[in-house]
Amino acid sequence: MYQPYLPDPLPENWKIGELDEKYGYLEFLGFEGEFLVAVMDQSNDNPSAPFNLFMNQLKGVLHRHDFEKLDWPAWFESEKEAVDSALQLMNWINQNYSDFLPLTLEVLVSVGKEAQLDILRSYYKEGLSIHEYEGEVFVFRKVSLLYGCTEFEESAIKSICHFAQSYNMAIEEVKGGLLTNEKFELIEDLRPKLHFYLKKILA
Repeated sequence: MYQPYLPDPLPENWKIGELDEKYGYLEFLGFEGEFLVAVMDQSNDNPSAPFNLFMNQLKGVLHRHDFEKLDWPAWFESEKEAVDSALQLMNWINQNYSDFLPLTLEVLVSVGKEAQLDILRSYYKEGLSIHEYEGEVFVFRKVSLLYGCTEFEESAIKSICHFAQSYNMAIEEVKGGLLTNEKFELIEDLRPKLHFYLKKILA
Protein backbone atom coordinates (compact mmCIF):
# COMPACT_ATOMS: atom_id res chain seq x y z
CA MET A 1 0.00 0.00 0.00
CA TYR A 2 2.52 2.64 1.19
CA GLN A 3 5.85 0.85 0.78
CA PRO A 4 6.32 1.61 -2.96
CA TYR A 5 6.14 5.35 -2.28
CA LEU A 6 8.66 5.49 0.55
CA PRO A 7 12.04 6.98 -0.39
CA ASP A 8 15.33 5.61 0.82
CA PRO A 9 16.61 7.42 2.74
CA LEU A 10 13.77 9.25 4.47
CA PRO A 11 14.15 12.97 5.17
CA GLU A 12 16.84 13.73 7.72
CA ASN A 13 15.73 13.47 11.40
CA TRP A 14 12.87 11.08 10.53
CA LYS A 15 12.30 7.34 10.75
CA ILE A 16 9.39 4.96 10.31
CA GLY A 17 7.72 4.33 13.65
CA GLU A 18 5.14 1.86 12.39
CA LEU A 19 4.05 0.48 9.03
CA ASP A 20 0.88 -1.61 9.15
CA GLU A 21 -0.20 -2.23 5.57
CA LYS A 22 -3.07 -4.47 6.66
CA TYR A 23 -4.80 -1.66 8.56
CA GLY A 24 -3.54 1.15 6.32
CA TYR A 25 -1.44 2.89 8.97
CA LEU A 26 1.95 4.53 8.38
CA GLU A 27 3.75 6.43 11.13
CA PHE A 28 6.87 8.58 11.00
CA LEU A 29 8.72 9.76 14.12
CA GLY A 30 10.88 12.87 13.98
CA PHE A 31 13.57 14.49 16.07
CA GLU A 32 14.04 11.57 18.45
CA GLY A 33 10.34 11.16 19.06
CA GLU A 34 9.35 14.81 19.41
CA PHE A 35 6.92 14.70 16.49
CA LEU A 36 4.67 12.16 14.82
CA VAL A 37 3.47 12.43 11.22
CA ALA A 38 1.11 9.67 10.15
CA VAL A 39 -1.13 8.53 7.32
CA MET A 40 -4.22 6.44 8.04
CA ASP A 41 -6.75 4.76 5.78
CA GLN A 42 -10.12 6.11 6.90
CA SER A 43 -12.19 5.06 3.92
CA ASN A 44 -15.22 4.38 6.15
CA ASP A 45 -15.29 8.06 7.14
CA ASN A 46 -14.38 9.61 3.81
CA PRO A 47 -14.67 7.23 0.83
CA SER A 48 -13.87 9.87 -1.81
CA ALA A 49 -10.56 10.86 -0.17
CA PRO A 50 -9.82 8.04 2.26
CA PHE A 51 -6.21 8.75 3.26
CA ASN A 52 -5.88 11.07 6.24
CA LEU A 53 -2.61 12.82 7.09
CA PHE A 54 -2.10 14.16 10.61
CA MET A 55 0.66 15.41 12.86
CA ASN A 56 1.09 15.29 16.65
CA GLN A 57 3.61 16.71 19.08
CA LEU A 58 4.68 13.85 21.36
CA LYS A 59 6.99 15.61 23.79
CA GLY A 60 6.68 18.81 25.77
CA VAL A 61 4.01 20.67 27.72
CA LEU A 62 3.74 23.58 25.28
CA HIS A 63 2.59 23.69 21.68
CA ARG A 64 5.76 24.54 19.80
CA HIS A 65 4.00 25.49 16.59
CA ASP A 66 0.34 25.93 15.76
CA PHE A 67 -0.03 23.34 12.99
CA GLU A 68 -3.75 23.95 12.74
CA LYS A 69 -2.99 27.41 11.37
CA LEU A 70 -0.59 25.89 8.85
CA ASP A 71 -3.65 24.76 6.88
CA TRP A 72 -1.89 21.66 5.55
CA PRO A 73 -4.08 19.38 3.35
CA ALA A 74 -5.39 16.45 5.38
CA TRP A 75 -7.34 14.19 2.99
CA PHE A 76 -6.09 12.47 -0.16
CA GLU A 77 -7.50 10.21 -2.84
CA SER A 78 -4.45 7.97 -3.18
CA GLU A 79 -1.73 6.46 -1.04
CA LYS A 80 0.92 8.18 -3.15
CA GLU A 81 -0.59 11.64 -2.64
CA ALA A 82 -0.81 11.08 1.12
CA VAL A 83 2.77 9.80 1.43
CA ASP A 84 4.13 12.59 -0.76
CA SER A 85 2.38 15.19 1.39
CA ALA A 86 3.70 13.55 4.57
CA LEU A 87 7.24 13.75 3.20
CA GLN A 88 6.73 17.40 2.30
CA LEU A 89 5.48 18.08 5.83
CA MET A 90 8.54 16.38 7.33
CA ASN A 91 10.83 18.47 5.12
CA TRP A 92 8.92 21.60 6.14
CA ILE A 93 9.42 20.76 9.83
CA ASN A 94 13.14 20.19 9.16
CA GLN A 95 13.46 23.59 7.49
CA ASN A 96 11.51 25.47 10.17
CA TYR A 97 12.52 23.55 13.29
CA SER A 98 14.82 26.33 14.51
CA ASP A 99 11.87 28.75 14.55
CA PHE A 100 9.75 26.56 16.84
CA LEU A 101 9.58 27.19 20.56
CA PRO A 102 12.25 25.14 22.36
CA LEU A 103 11.23 21.69 23.55
CA THR A 104 9.75 22.29 27.00
CA LEU A 105 9.22 19.60 29.63
CA GLU A 106 8.97 22.10 32.49
CA VAL A 107 8.14 25.80 32.37
CA LEU A 108 10.16 28.23 34.48
CA VAL A 109 9.78 31.98 35.00
CA SER A 110 12.23 34.51 36.37
CA VAL A 111 10.70 36.04 39.48
CA GLY A 112 13.44 38.57 40.23
CA LYS A 113 17.15 39.33 40.33
CA GLU A 114 19.75 37.60 42.49
CA ALA A 115 19.96 40.72 44.72
CA GLN A 116 16.29 40.14 45.63
CA LEU A 117 16.85 36.53 46.69
CA ASP A 118 16.01 37.08 50.38
CA ILE A 119 12.61 38.65 49.72
CA LEU A 120 11.89 36.09 47.01
CA ARG A 121 12.67 33.26 49.44
CA SER A 122 10.39 34.77 52.07
CA TYR A 123 7.50 34.72 49.60
CA TYR A 124 8.08 31.61 47.47
CA LYS A 125 9.68 29.60 50.30
CA GLU A 126 11.28 26.94 48.06
CA GLY A 127 11.89 25.78 44.51
CA LEU A 128 14.03 28.75 43.47
CA SER A 129 17.08 28.47 41.23
CA ILE A 130 19.63 31.02 40.06
CA HIS A 131 20.69 31.30 36.44
CA GLU A 132 22.47 33.83 34.27
CA TYR A 133 20.62 35.10 31.23
CA GLU A 134 22.24 37.51 28.77
CA GLY A 135 24.75 38.74 31.34
CA GLU A 136 22.25 39.21 34.17
CA VAL A 137 21.63 36.84 37.07
CA PHE A 138 17.98 36.00 37.66
CA VAL A 139 16.07 33.88 40.16
CA PHE A 140 13.77 31.35 38.50
CA ARG A 141 10.89 29.24 39.71
CA LYS A 142 8.88 26.41 38.13
CA VAL A 143 5.47 27.50 36.86
CA SER A 144 2.46 25.41 37.81
CA LEU A 145 -0.98 26.02 36.40
CA LEU A 146 -2.89 28.01 39.00
CA TYR A 147 -6.57 27.47 39.64
CA GLY A 148 -8.59 29.04 36.85
CA CYS A 149 -5.60 29.34 34.51
CA THR A 150 -5.30 27.39 31.27
CA GLU A 151 -1.88 28.66 30.18
CA PHE A 152 1.53 28.77 31.85
CA GLU A 153 1.97 32.38 30.73
CA GLU A 154 -1.16 33.41 32.63
CA SER A 155 -0.08 31.54 35.77
CA ALA A 156 3.40 33.08 35.68
CA ILE A 157 2.03 36.62 35.41
CA LYS A 158 -0.54 36.02 38.18
CA SER A 159 2.12 34.63 40.52
CA ILE A 160 4.51 37.55 40.02
CA CYS A 161 1.69 40.10 40.33
CA HIS A 162 0.56 38.55 43.62
CA PHE A 163 4.14 38.62 44.90
CA ALA A 164 4.53 42.30 43.96
CA GLN A 165 1.17 43.20 45.48
CA SER A 166 1.92 41.32 48.71
CA TYR A 167 5.09 43.36 49.27
CA ASN A 168 3.62 46.62 47.92
CA MET A 169 6.48 46.89 45.43
CA ALA A 170 6.95 49.66 42.91
CA ILE A 171 6.68 48.54 39.29
CA GLU A 172 10.35 49.25 38.64
CA GLU A 173 11.30 46.91 41.50
CA VAL A 174 9.66 43.93 39.79
CA LYS A 175 12.38 42.21 37.77
CA GLY A 176 10.72 38.96 36.76
CA GLY A 177 9.04 37.86 33.57
CA LEU A 178 11.35 35.66 31.47
CA LEU A 179 9.50 32.46 30.59
CA THR A 180 11.90 29.60 29.79
CA ASN A 181 12.11 25.83 29.60
CA GLU A 182 14.05 23.68 32.04
CA LYS A 183 17.27 24.43 30.11
CA PHE A 184 16.65 28.17 30.52
CA GLU A 185 15.98 28.56 26.80
CA LEU A 186 13.66 31.51 26.26
CA ILE A 187 10.03 30.77 25.43
CA GLU A 188 8.72 34.31 25.79
CA ASP A 189 9.67 37.61 27.39
CA LEU A 190 6.58 38.37 29.47
CA ARG A 191 7.86 41.65 30.89
CA PRO A 192 5.77 43.97 28.68
CA LYS A 193 2.59 42.03 29.51
CA LEU A 194 3.59 41.81 33.17
CA HIS A 195 4.09 45.58 33.43
CA PHE A 196 0.68 46.12 31.83
CA TYR A 197 -0.99 44.11 34.61
CA LEU A 198 1.22 45.59 37.33
CA LYS A 199 0.08 49.10 36.38
CA LYS A 200 -3.48 48.03 37.16
CA ILE A 201 -2.77 46.62 40.61
CA LEU A 202 0.11 48.79 41.83
CA ALA A 203 -1.12 52.15 40.56
